[in-house]
This record gives sequence, structure tokens and C-alpha cells, in this order.
Amino acid sequence: MRGRLVRSTVMVAILVMLVLATPVVLLIKRATEDELRSSLAAQASAISTTLSSLTGESGLPDPSRISGMVPDGDQIVIRDATGKITSSAGPIIKDGFHAVAEGPNKTQIELVSSGRDLRQRLTRQFILLGVLAAGGVLLAAVLAAIFGARLTRPLEQLAASAARLGAGDFSAALPPVSGIREIDDIRATLAMSANRLDKTLSSERSFTGDATHQLRTGLTGIALQLQLLATHEDEAVRVDASHALAQTDRLTATLDELLDLARGGRGSQRITVQLHEIALEHRGDWLNRFQLARRGLLCHGASVKVMATPGFVGQIIDILLDNALRHGRGDVRIELRERTLRISDEGTITERTAEGLFRGSDDPAAPHGRGLALARRLAQADGGRLELVARSPTTFVLTLPVAHQA
Repeated sequence: MRGRLVRSTVMVAILVMLVLATPVVLLIKRATEDELRSSLAAQASAISTTLSSLTGESGLPDPSRISGMVPDGDQIVIRDATGKITSSAGPIIKDGFHAVAEGPNKTQIELVSSGRDLRQRLTRQFILLGVLAAGGVLLAAVLAAIFGARLTRPLEQLAASAARLGAGDFSAALPPVSGIREIDDIRATLAMSANRLDKTLSSERSFTGDATHQLRTGLTGIALQLQLLATHEDEAVRVDASHALAQTDRLTATLDELLDLARGGRGSQRITVQLHEIALEHRGDWLNRFQLARRGLLCHGASVKVMATPGFVGQIIDILLDNALRHGRGDVRIELRERTLRISDEGTITERTAEGLFRGSDDPAAPHGRGLALARRLAQADGGRLELVARSPTTFVLTLPVAHQA
């Protein structure tokens, strides 16, 4: 910004100089020419006065004494009363400046200058004018640089502070008051916004931590009960209790990972996982619900190892399966192809519904609440992406980064 301000000011100064240069040059040229003509007229009058005392017996000036009366390079011509040239001195000048004075005995004295002095004087004046113009442009550039520094420095400091605030660092100090009202208004607004955001995030994090603690406490109690049931004498009870206990453990791990994400983490618990195994586990969790709805839930294909947070991937699968069960139709298929997981059903969604699918529940136009927005955020936190690739049949694709081979 500082460079653009200096360049713009210099361009404006140059344009102003160019606009003013033409009339100034014409005025200087005309004033210098008028001064030269006045000087020639005065010299011609002085020569006429001198020649009046040097006239010969013929009543005409003595030609032998004329040459010393004019400057070098100028021409003097003396004409009689009839206009005939009686004498002249100096080089013949065709295009020059003329001055005529009345001489003795009705003679005319014409003084002609070649304008050499005029050109020299104009050259010196134009050089001086150019130096002044260059000095003016340089001064404008210096003033623009000073003003630009005073203007842009607080803006750059505000931008740096805003970037740190955007990254969640609310300890970032704002720059001091600049004295420029508009910039200081922005600073005050940014300070108020940062304060409100800090309070809001602190409140949300506190609530998230408290809610997670309470959920973890409840899950711990459920796990203890399930552990007791896992020792039951009935084999079927033990199997169901073990299965429920595994789900409880996964839910506890998912809560920890979601809490880390809410605190600003981005998949910090990513490990090398087999996508196919996670899909089969969660298919088993949802199979009974799909059977009660008299709908099929199929899983097939093979996958490679990916880098992901197991809880995030499981949560995404749960959200997609819940979405298919609630809003879809027919059988649901989970297909695994290398590093992608594809979930599709036999339903159809409209184009308008698809546009707001990932907006979240805070948006009044969101058709499916918070779940799909959370699923996309979880995928992005793991370095992947979640996309709706087809509206009929409804098909979602989760893509995750492939794990590096050791």
C-alpha cells in the first residue's frame, strides 16, 4: 500500500507539472523575447544618439565607426531617407529580432540580433525550471512516503493483530492509537470484537468441557454396569454386554477427540487405520436398526490404510448412516475403494436441498440439521473431504489421505 501511495502521488505530481509546463514555457519564452526586443530598441536609440555627433560632411554617419557600436554577432543597417542602405556592419542575419530607431538627417538605424543570447537564456531558464520540477516531484515522493508510512504502519499492525486473533490468540496486543480517526475506529471495533469472541469461546469451551465431563461420567457408570453384565451366566447376555461395552469405549474415545477438535485441534490423534475395519464395526452398530426398518445395510469392497482419527471416521459414518436411515429410501450400501468410503441409498434429494446440505442447524435453510456440517468439519480436520457426488441415488463420498508406507 505504501508503494502504491508513493507511485500514485508521483504520477499526480508529474501530471500536474506537465499540465503547468506548457503555459509556463510559453510565458517565459514570450517574456524573454519581449525583453530582448526592448533591449535592442534601447541599443538602437543609444546608437542613434551616438551617431548624431559623428555625422560627416555628407550629413550621413561615418561607416567606419559603426562596426564598434554593436555586440558581436549582431547586425546594424543604416538607411537614408529614401530607404536605401547606406552602410551596414556585422554578419547578415535573415531570421532574427529587429529594432528600428530614427537617426540623424532622417536616417533609420536598424539593429538585428540573431537570438543566440535568447536561446542561451531560454536554455538556462528551462534547465532551472526542470530542476525545480524534479525537486517538486521528489518532494512529493518524500512527503507521500512519510504520510504513507504514517498511514500504512498502523494498518499493517492491525492486520497482524487481526490475523493472530483469527488464529485464536486473544492475547495479541492491538497497536497503539495512531491519531487517524478512521484507523482508530477500526482498532476500537476490532478490540470490542476480540473481547466478545474471547468471552464467547471461553464460555463455549467451558460448557463443552463440563458437558464432556458429565457425559464421560455417565458412560463410566454405564461401562461398569456392562462389565457386570459381561460376567452374567447367560451367554447371550454376555455377548450383548461385551458388544455394548465396546461401543461405550468407542463413544468415550470419540468424545475425547471431539473435545480436542472443539479446543482447536486438527486431528492431533491421527493414526494409521484400516478404513474397511472401521466401516464393518459401525455397520454392526447400525444393522439392527436398519433391520427393524426392513431395510438392508450392505458393506463391500477393500481399502488401503489411511491416516485418520478413528473416532472422527466413525462419527462421520454414523452421521451418514443416520442421515440415510432418516431421509433416504431402500437399501444402503457402504463401498470402499482404496482411500474412499462411499455411502449411498436409493433416495433422491432436490437441487435446492443439496445446496444447503452442509450449512448446519444455525442456518434456517439447512435441511438436515447439524450432522452433515459436523461430518464435513471432521473430515477436513483429518485432512480429508466429504462430498455429495450424486443426488439420485443419494451418494456421499469420504476421501482420506493414504498412510505413508514405512
